[in-house]
Amino acid sequence: MTAAGRKERRAALHDPLRSSGGLHEAGRLRRGVAEFLRLPLLIILAFSAAGVLTSVLDASADDEAPLREWASRMVPGEGSVEFVSAVATSVVTVTSITFSVLLLAVQQTAGSLTAVVFDQFLRRTANQVYFGFFIGLSAFSFLVLGLARQDPPPVYGAAVAFVLTIVALVVLLLLIHGSIDQMRPQSVIRSIHELALRARERELSMLGRVRARRRSPEGVPERAVTVYDSGYVVSVDMDGLAGTARAAGRVAGDGSAGEAGAVEVIVEGRLGEYAVFGDVVARLAGVAPDDGSWDDAVRSAFGLDDIRDVEVECGYATDQLENIAWAASSSAQQSPQTAVTAVRALRDLLARWLIAGERDRSDRADRPEELPVVYVDGVVPRVLESLATAMIASAESRQAQTCAELLRAFAGVAPRLRRDDERAAFDATLDGVLPSVIQHAELPELTEALRDLERVMDECGHDASRVARVRALLWESTDRLLPKPSDEPEAAHPE
Repeated sequence: MTAAGRKERRAALHDPLRSSGGLHEAGRLRRGVAEFLRLPLLIILAFSAAGVLTSVLDASADDEAPLREWASRMVPGEGSVEFVSAVATSVVTVTSITFSVLLLAVQQTAGSLTAVVFDQFLRRTANQVYFGFFIGLSAFSFLVLGLARQDPPPVYGAAVAFVLTIVALVVLLLLIHGSIDQMRPQSVIRSIHELALRARERELSMLGRVRARRRSPEGVPERAVTVYDSGYVVSVDMDGLAGTARAAGRVAGDGSAGEAGAVEVIVEGRLGEYAVFGDVVARLAGVAPDDGSWDDAVRSAFGLDDIRDVEVECGYATDQLENIAWAASSSAQQSPQTAVTAVRALRDLLARWLIAGERDRSDRADRPEELPVVYVDGVVPRVLESLATAMIASAESRQAQTCAELLRAFAGVAPRLRRDDERAAFDATLDGVLPSVIQHAELPELTEALRDLERVMDECGHDASRVARVRALLWESTDRLLPKPSDEPEAAHPE
């Protein structure tokens, strides 16, 4: 850690009202460049360079040159300045109107699919190219216009502006279609689904190098390392943490090589979790609780930011799908089909990750040496919580078809659970949301989904008695023409 970094940490410790702690990886400008502005700025720079080069050619070209004669046939020299002026003003007008309408459409869609639409709109490469093209064309036209002279006339600039204007009309058509297509719920969900798969692949490469469970005894001394900053954890330097653990182990061994694995770092600030000032992000098992000599090295391994990074942690994508499923499952006059699509995406992700996670944890033949870092992967409980949240929302809106799809999702997940902690998380989550099922009417689709879930749980060794009881309550209330058990107590326990 640099001297400036240590100074900022000390300032945050002694004066937390004035210092943030310096763990943030990027400021707003750097984040904007990384998220959206980099490609448009490069395109604008290329257009600007082309405008300057074209103006230089116009000022130095020979009137008898064949290329200049060809350009003069496209746009006559006597009207070239007026033409470039018309192109510049027209492009600016069309760009401002089009972008305003598109942003309004994005805002309207975000009102129904939550703010994840903004993230998707900004991150799409096609949108960045479109925005950069139109603004770059405007910059090109104004540069040519500003550097133009009546003698010689800017025939090269006018000809290039003419060609680019024709291209801009085609690009405008593509922009309109692409933006409308991106606002479809299925397109938004598919894009998030793909981002989640890519982020999970990066996470698995990290998980294969660290320990899934701690090896140090529970009673060993531990040093809790806290942060002097706040934000989402967007990066964890596993190699840095491993180096700190090895160094601490050598010191614990009186300067010798130390016992292998004597000190290990237990990560508590996982990717995507929000840490506030003073939260514990890691524990050094095997280090005295009052030994703070390794704190700075551990803190420097964690990067925080105000916005989560969908490129490095799949939890952000699953939370986005959860938000869409929750919004579409509520009684906000949304289409149930959108909620069903989001639930299916979550179910597909969980099925893939269960298989990939088991493969990654069990096959280490081609993996590098295991690091003395414990990182508990919480992706399965996180997705199960997302499904549970959507089920609660469907109970509020009485979307029985969405509830049936969620029950099928739980039934599809149960046979893939192998670890005891994942099975326990499954049982606890399902037990918590089963009471919401009796909010619905006994539709055949819902009854069939309950029956399938009960059968699968029984085959997989789970306790299916509560599922059977929910199905019995729905049937009893329907048979006696009683209200839903949630509305009338006597319907829940008919005499």
